[in-house]
Parts: sequence; C-alpha cells; structure tokens
Amino acid sequence: MKTYPVNLVLENQRVVLVGAGKEIARKLPGLLETGARVRVIAPAAHQTIRRYAAEGKIEWLDRRYQPGDLTDAFLVIAATGDPSVHDAIWAEGSANGQLVNVMDVIPQCNFHAVSVLRQGQLTIAIGTGGAAPALAATLRQRLEKGFGPEYAEFLEYAQALRPLVAERLPQERRADFWYALIHSNVITLLRQGERALFEAKVHLLLALYETEAVTQTSG
Repeated sequence: MKTYPVNLVLENQRVVLVGAGKEIARKLPGLLETGARVRVIAPAAHQTIRRYAAEGKIEWLDRRYQPGDLTDAFLVIAATGDPSVHDAIWAEGSANGQLVNVMDVIPQCNFHAVSVLRQGQLTIAIGTGGAAPALAATLRQRLEKGFGPEYAEFLEYAQALRPLVAERLPQERRADFWYALIHSNVITLLRQGERALFEAKVHLLLALYETEAVTQTSG
C-alpha cells in the first residue's frame, strides 16, 4: 500500500489509546514527547501505563471502551484483542473523520505508525505501510549509529543562526549558504567536541557568502 508520509503536530491534541497492553505502552514516550494529551481506556493496564497515570502524565480511564469515547480525539490507536471493540472504534473514528489505527488490522487503519529516530529536531521516520514494522525498526537501529547528538546540536544552532543569515544574505544566496554549510565538515566538528572551531567555520563561511553577494551587487 502506498502512503503519503507526514509529521503530525500533536501538541495539546487529544490522543486516545484503547487498550493498555505492552504494545500501547510502547507508544507513550513518543506521544508524550510531542506534547500530546494522552488518554488510555482499558479495564486493566500495563505497569508502564499505571506509572505514567500515577505521575499525572496521562489520563487512564479504568474501564472498557464505550461509544462516544472518541469525541474529542485527534488521533486514535487501538489494540484490545477484541474484534468487536475494534469494529466499533473504527466505525466511530471513521464517522468522526479521525485518524485511526487499529494495530495489526490494516483494513481498519487510515494511517500507519512508523519507526522513528530522533535527535533534537531531526526526525527520521521509516515506514513499511503496515506490512513489516519489524523491518522498519531494524532499519532505524542501523541508522542510529550514524546520527548522534551532534545533529541535535547542529539544528539548535542552525535555528538560532537563521535570523542572522536572513539579515546578511540576500534571499537568492541563502539556500546556497545552507547547502555549503551542510556539505562542509561542521557536523563532524561537533561530533569531535570542537564547538569553538565549528562556530568559527560557520561564521567564516557566512562572511564569504556575504562578501560574494556584495561583490555581485556592486559588479
């Protein structure tokens, strides 16, 4: 199945998880990281879910799903082991126009979860259209070796740098500067702990592009 990949903004959005087993528990850290308001509905819960609820990080309704439970949800994930409950969730979510994923039941999904690698603002997502999530997880593990915390550090710096680039470079030169910066060895410098050298190289490159822009304008 061909899908269109997107990154959802879930901050302050209601996410409803129906079921509270290990599969649902694994979803919690990633959802909470986005700032989602998570509600779990299940009469019994995995210890991780109990802990998050006790800490006030999620809401846990200690009962079975009931029609109407999805009313304020932006995103719905279900894994109860009960096909009749899944049918009801899919029907309600579809009627509401919500994003619904009944885990391991592809016909009752209008989105598929992906395996995600995060380093700060860097997000690398790998999906298999629901066909083989284990493959996505394996590929993510391979990629983790090549994308360390230096990427998070670079993106934090780059975000702060953008206003300065916009101030000093004309719009038609900014993309060239960013590509040149990425293709240089600055991320390697961060990996090696050479922050001062990293910053010096960034500003040297920016000055070079600024000089070229001035020269082209005056010429």
